[in-house]
Amino acid sequence: MRPPTVIFQVTAIGKNPRSLAAAVGSVLYWIRRTPRLTYRHAIWLVIEPEGYATAPALYESLRRDGVRVLVVPKEYRTPLGTTGKARALQFASELRERHGLSVPTVWVYHQDEETCVGQDTLQGIAEFVRQSRRYIGTGVILYPIDWSGSPSHMQELTRSYDDFRVLDSMMSPENPTSGFHGSHFLARADVEDTIGWDARGYAPAEDLLFEARVRRELGSVFGLLKGFAYEKGAFSLRDQLKQRRRWVHCVLHAITRSPEVPRRRRAGLVYGALSWFSALPSVAVLVASAFVHYGPLLLVTGVFTGFIWTSMVLAYVEGYRLHHRYVTRRQSIPRLALHGILGALVDVTAPWYALATRPSGGDFIPKDRPVPAAHPTRAGAPTAS
Repeated sequence: MRPPTVIFQVTAIGKNPRSLAAAVGSVLYWIRRTPRLTYRHAIWLVIEPEGYATAPALYESLRRDGVRVLVVPKEYRTPLGTTGKARALQFASELRERHGLSVPTVWVYHQDEETCVGQDTLQGIAEFVRQSRRYIGTGVILYPIDWSGSPSHMQELTRSYDDFRVLDSMMSPENPTSGFHGSHFLARADVEDTIGWDARGYAPAEDLLFEARVRRELGSVFGLLKGFAYEKGAFSLRDQLKQRRRWVHCVLHAITRSPEVPRRRRAGLVYGALSWFSALPSVAVLVASAFVHYGPLLLVTGVFTGFIWTSMVLAYVEGYRLHHRYVTRRQSIPRLALHGILGALVDVTAPWYALATRPSGGDFIPKDRPVPAAHPTRAGAPTAS
């Protein structure tokens, strides 16, 4: 019996070539060092022409290493005219269909430009492919690459902890609290290519729309993908703020302009957005409470505030425990706490900043280090410097 094939597909603009090379290099590195995977592999790099133009020599070197470098033609149009990342994803999907790869024995593992894999990732993929009962698998993402303990990096710890909520919701019949990663997910090729990524016009929340279509057509076919993926946080608070602004606009677009999102799912998105928007006013009330006495009202609301603060602290603590073995740069607890507070303040400010400003191409933040490391690690080894 012919073994299954896993296509490791990195889809990005291509303007962070060193991060892309590290993501691809991690696959090549661990494939060679992980025996008995029980599947064949291929690596696809799907980028835009302007991205290729930033480092053509690097992309050609990846091609010589066996990577299939696919530059999405500028003239390419999807049937519904979608733009952004969904356009590139649809291009790759149509290419698989033309080459006879849209079959149950082919799987696609999706990576962003900075998504590195480890041996645990490859073994998790092998286990998921063997089980064959679920069509889509997703797991937990860690952020230890280029870790510095900065405020923007500290805030990513909470995202890893929140992945457990996302996974629990994903495996529920209707994904009630919402959530789906645009990276570190595995899809059976025939399912992905049948559902497709095409949407009318600009679809910034392409991952959410794809998940909604799969759930509408096939029901709850999502499962746990064991093993972590390894990514990196924003390098600065400014980049973090721009990144979160883009996320806010994606959620608002899905709520107001995406008819494919079911009504009950839309209600969950609205609740999540309101929770995010209410964070900054709650901080303002907390600060004001030091100067103004609210009487009985403060006694009642203080109970709920306690639960919120407990949840936040738990997210940082458990998120740090998840990262601890991968992070080599240690910092004092007071410093980590201060950076966590600063990172949290940026996150609670982001939705209001998104209302006051418009997203731009610059919201796709740089992931290549501003200054190359003095002692670079081997490509693919998910370690921090």
